[in-house]
Amino acid sequence: MASQDPISVETVDATAEELSALVIHPHEESVTKWAKVSKTPASGFGVFAIQDIPRGTLIAVETAVLSIPNVPDEEAAIEFCAALHKSTKPNLDRLESLSLDPLAWKSVSGDAVRSRIWQWCQDNLGTGVDGQRMSHHELSVAVDYTCRCYGIFLTNNLETGSDSGRGVYAFFSRMNHSCRPDIFEYFNTKTGELSIRAIHDIKAGDQIHSTYVDLLQPRKKRQKTLEAWGFMCQCPACANPAFDALSDRAVELDDMLEEYMYYHEDFSSDTDDDHEPFLKGPDEALGVAQELIQIIRDQGIYGESLFHTYWNASKLGVEVDDLQLALDYAREAREIEVCCVGADGKMSDEDPVEWIGYLESQIAHANEEGLLTAKLAHQEPSVP
Repeated sequence: MASQDPISVETVDATAEELSALVIHPHEESVTKWAKVSKTPASGFGVFAIQDIPRGTLIAVETAVLSIPNVPDEEAAIEFCAALHKSTKPNLDRLESLSLDPLAWKSVSGDAVRSRIWQWCQDNLGTGVDGQRMSHHELSVAVDYTCRCYGIFLTNNLETGSDSGRGVYAFFSRMNHSCRPDIFEYFNTKTGELSIRAIHDIKAGDQIHSTYVDLLQPRKKRQKTLEAWGFMCQCPACANPAFDALSDRAVELDDMLEEYMYYHEDFSSDTDDDHEPFLKGPDEALGVAQELIQIIRDQGIYGESLFHTYWNASKLGVEVDDLQLALDYAREAREIEVCCVGADGKMSDEDPVEWIGYLESQIAHANEEGLLTAKLAHQEPSVP
């Protein structure tokens, strides 16, 4: 259960003075004290480290160029139209500078989406500045522009949660993909900002990668998903066939563990589903969690998958009456959480800090009981 050096709050969270150097607004230069946007020979633009970046470092804090609420897909184009035509000139310039993938363009230029955008533009932009109705040509130009911008939005947008919707972030959008990313992005619903943190040590001059896909899935499935961006991933995880077996095994283990935890924690006797989980008890489930932890680490994946596996392993440690093991795994989960989202961020609805405190108190109580029992056992019997 070896882990990397612990992340302290001091190494992760920027001071008030440093934070101003990390905040990126849409109208400002895409550079922080840690990283900058530069051209690359193969992929247009990328984000590169200006100096060595320790694991856990807060690299940047970013506000959205453009965002829309969480709505059904058929309504998203209308929400986008409204947001686009309320945007400022600097925001529009930054949005237009981002990439447009062929598949995204094909989607927005088709009859279904284009007709909705045309109708919105006709209803809301139909009157020119002189009070006269826009000509068919002028309206067509406005629709073409809106369609193109919507394609850029679809190419680069990031889902920020069911309550907050989707947004495009200019600095984050410049990061190229890897199935072994260097950063973890976290949207703070309270501040409306996106934070970007290093999850591995990054050397000065190295390109910093995010990921566009769920990493805990087979290579072929990842590659299929990435076709939407029009490229074939050649990252180390995809180029090395040895990782294929690890990926397949990780998916298998994760499915078994997820199934067991669901039925163990949420199963109701009122359900009509008579299916039982493949894993038959906490000892077996804990063994699966431990194997999965090792495989995820061997693959170099560091983020939500590892956090949740450690969290499940901690809960299973209690089930097998090993409180110290449960505490060790809970601390590992918390270390990952601090590294990825900061000391105040959350990767789960449950609180690892409270859970750690509970386990520590239980262990202390058990130790006190053990000392008392040992003391009583060594006392001389009283003389009547």
